[in-house]
Amino acid sequence: MVNQPVVEESSPESHQPSWFEPHRIALIIIWLLVTGVLVVLLAQGVRQTDQFGTLRSLLQAAYVLALLWYLARTGPPIHQLDELPSRVLPRWKYGVWVPVAGIALLLVLVALSDDAMFLLLLLLMIATLWILVAWRREIRMRPLYQGLAAAVVAYLGGLPALKNGFIGMTTFYGLLVFVPLMYVAGGLLIQRTGLAGIQLLAGRYAGALRSFLWGCLLFVPLGLINAAEGSPGMDIPWVTHWWMPLSLPFFSGIAEEAWFRLLLVGLGYFLLRPAFRTHPAAAVLAAVLFSGIVFGLGHGRTLDTFLTTGLLYGVPLAVVFARRDWEHAIGAHYMINMIPWAMVFLQNWYTL
Repeated sequence: MVNQPVVEESSPESHQPSWFEPHRIALIIIWLLVTGVLVVLLAQGVRQTDQFGTLRSLLQAAYVLALLWYLARTGPPIHQLDELPSRVLPRWKYGVWVPVAGIALLLVLVALSDDAMFLLLLLLMIATLWILVAWRREIRMRPLYQGLAAAVVAYLGGLPALKNGFIGMTTFYGLLVFVPLMYVAGGLLIQRTGLAGIQLLAGRYAGALRSFLWGCLLFVPLGLINAAEGSPGMDIPWVTHWWMPLSLPFFSGIAEEAWFRLLLVGLGYFLLRPAFRTHPAAAVLAAVLFSGIVFGLGHGRTLDTFLTTGLLYGVPLAVVFARRDWEHAIGAHYMINMIPWAMVFLQNWYTL
């Protein structure tokens, strides 16, 4: 694969930015505040009591707003993204609006019906295969190897959850099978759109690790909030080894980020960009909102999952991908789930 457009500012330390800019100051202050308060609440056993629900929601909303402000003000300029030709009915005057209408309709269907989520996943699988066939001459061996390696890491990470019945076999293998394919297809989409990036595809392995760690750091408050809300559950006795909290999050971190960020955000932007020819930011915004909302609704069609899992978890994950790179998104998702798994392990360890 040819050189991939990779975000040069893979961490807040790139280009020696000033830490006295308002968005950076706000992020640091709210990060420290939310982290400190949640550590205290977790130490007091808030997971077992369901107390301070309003406080947790306010802290989460405040941190997400600060994080989105920071991400919007940093990273590559969106207005420099290249225009994209319409791939749907290119000769029809209003052909560029067909994908817009289709994505809007799909969003409504997912909100109204559980079956529509299956339809969305099916369409993502079909789109992946279509991309691989249509752009097959641009496929190189590096992304194939890397995609397979990512799937293996996700498999090993999630294996304890599969063996103990925490994840269904169909879901487990269904998500994993398409990880290598979506990794390759996502790389091809990035190559064409210039949106986001994948450090690994550019051979920047140190940069990939740095991006992963920055993603982890940025999402520590959301991981603490997720733990305080009781995720992944209160009665999970099989998490008894120290390495489990460290390995389990790699399954969702890799598999779901391949489906809902790398492929879904990339494809959404690719289809929407021609309709917003002079406003690329609108196409980015629509793609990240679509990804975040359907990600939340995929965890349950309730107002709570829409607001929390969708807007307060899914949208920040989509934005950190679009404004940084895939490795940032994996690190962010990893941290959201790692802290709750660590709390489960500590609870089991103290009861032994």
